[in-house]
Amino acid sequence: MPYSSSDHIAWADSVAERATNLMDGKDAAVSLHYLDSAYQALPNPGLGDLWKKYNVKASYYKHYDHNLVKRRMYVDSMLAILEKAKTAYRNEYAHSLYALANLLEEEKKYNQAFKQYYDGRNFSKGILDNCSMSDFTSALGVIRYRQEQYRQAIPYFKQAYDEVASCSNPIFQYGFIQRQSVLNSIALCFEKSGRPDSAVVYYNRALHFIKASLNQYPHKRDFITTARAVVEGNLGGAYAKLNQFQEAEAHLLTNIRLNDRPGFSIEDAQTGKIKLARLYINHNRLPKAKPLLDRLGADLASGRGKSISHGAIWENWYQLKGLYYDKAGDIAGAYRFSTKYHAYRDSLDRLDAGLKKVDMDQVLREHEQKYRLSMLEKSGELKTSYVIGLSVFLAMALCLIFVIWLFYHRSRTNVRNLTELNSQMQRTLSALENSQRENARLMKIVAHDLRNPIGAMSSMAEMMLDDDNRGDDDREFLKLIKDSGNNSLELVNNLMHMDGSSKEHFKREEVNLADLVQQCADMLAHRAAQKQQQIRLQLKPAVLRLNYEKMWRVVSNLLSNAIKFSPVGSVIDLSIETGPKWVQLSVRDNGIGIPPEVGDKIFDVFTESKRKGTAGEESFGLGLSITKQIVEAHAGKISFESVPNQGTTFRIRLPAE
Repeated sequence: MPYSSSDHIAWADSVAERATNLMDGKDAAVSLHYLDSAYQALPNPGLGDLWKKYNVKASYYKHYDHNLVKRRMYVDSMLAILEKAKTAYRNEYAHSLYALANLLEEEKKYNQAFKQYYDGRNFSKGILDNCSMSDFTSALGVIRYRQEQYRQAIPYFKQAYDEVASCSNPIFQYGFIQRQSVLNSIALCFEKSGRPDSAVVYYNRALHFIKASLNQYPHKRDFITTARAVVEGNLGGAYAKLNQFQEAEAHLLTNIRLNDRPGFSIEDAQTGKIKLARLYINHNRLPKAKPLLDRLGADLASGRGKSISHGAIWENWYQLKGLYYDKAGDIAGAYRFSTKYHAYRDSLDRLDAGLKKVDMDQVLREHEQKYRLSMLEKSGELKTSYVIGLSVFLAMALCLIFVIWLFYHRSRTNVRNLTELNSQMQRTLSALENSQRENARLMKIVAHDLRNPIGAMSSMAEMMLDDDNRGDDDREFLKLIKDSGNNSLELVNNLMHMDGSSKEHFKREEVNLADLVQQCADMLAHRAAQKQQQIRLQLKPAVLRLNYEKMWRVVSNLLSNAIKFSPVGSVIDLSIETGPKWVQLSVRDNGIGIPPEVGDKIFDVFTESKRKGTAGEESFGLGLSITKQIVEAHAGKISFESVPNQGTTFRIRLPAE
């Protein structure tokens, strides 16, 4: 793209600074209108002018709107306009490489992100100052940390600290934020790698630095206080692992006192409460643990301080409630919360799949498991044929018995022989039924064991696809492996819930349906976000006697289908209505709808009416069948209304008593 005009450096810097300041106001979007208006008044902007405009817009969609699609558009523009002028604009190009790597990281393309950070750092040597270089180095450490490679992350964080400590840039970002953040990250790596004593050293070092910075940045006192509270909480957790109760309790209480208030990091204070409750339970201080857990549970249910760590805090809360009841001798309570914890843990694991690396041995084991499952399915089909054949034979035998009865007086010996034959057939049929039940049990066990290896296979294939150096043939096979793995994982999950909805197979407990729907929506929000969809909730409290895990499956199936069959940028509504004798849950989307000729066939097992989602997602036709079984087992009814290409509304009505 040729540009002949020169840059307007002072003007562009002034406009960029003004737009950035406007982002901190009540309406951050005003900054974009100002930016566009200012540039319309400049007829021939230079390359540097345009780069600054795109950089400000990319920053807006990173920190304020969180729109990955638009952010990528402006990051790509920053790189594109400088591609043939990177020598003249080396500093701007280096910052563009960092912006691209950071975007890839948020898109969870970790292999590409790590390579981009590494290449960008090499390009930036001798161009950027040590402050900016520390951004690259610290980011490399963060990638290693997220992959749970804590020991490998420590050298990157230490180098980043040396770089930021030696730079002369006095701004708050590098003078305080980067330094305390890197010290805290080093301590976290030591703690996660099983060296809490070393972690304590670096946490205390970070804490000393933070306290010394209060006088240096008096206008940033609230931010510094929040940072101190975070380190206090981490230090308390490290002391807890060293079994130093008093030190751990003191630092955790300080964390909660500083951050558990409006304007500060409430979600971090909730994490501190989790650590403090665990400390009390481990040291048998149950009277202190109970009110702390109760207040935290009410906090979480209200949505106070909700952030991206909300799901992890819920998970830990369920686990601690189970541990508390176990310590208190309440076996029923411990089992109830332990079950909820494991269900929540499984859901989080499925959402977080894709980051950790796997090896080829694991892939081979997965193929072996798939082969065993295939053999088991064929065996099941064969046994089913045996049952049909024996049933027909039994009917014929009964007819024969009737004929023999007619000629009873003629052949008493034949009657006795035939009666014995019938008895043998009954025993054979009973043994076959037992075998069928055992076969179903084994299938569920195998399906359960297959979830992790199948998920690992898909994750590894996705990471290998991120490698741009692979050939087209390799990428085609890897994409096939990834898609097959994802489809198999969904099928396995459905198989595990087949025939699990009979009333005699589960117990019920009092469940607030609104809380269950809220938590399920939280779990699937990231999947909706990938398609820029919005989930809206209108939930009235409704306490019913339900099986928590089964009803979770119902809500998850309906919401997943709404996301799958709705277009990008659409809205999905979930609502709960109550009546004198009923409670109704509705899930409404604006998707592709259900053709009239399909009708209630969508509830059939392995229905032929299944279709692909709006983004090509695979469907196996099991989810709605399982959903209907579970709803009817709760004495409820499921219905739907649909208009092709205008959307579908599913309604579940459950008895209030």
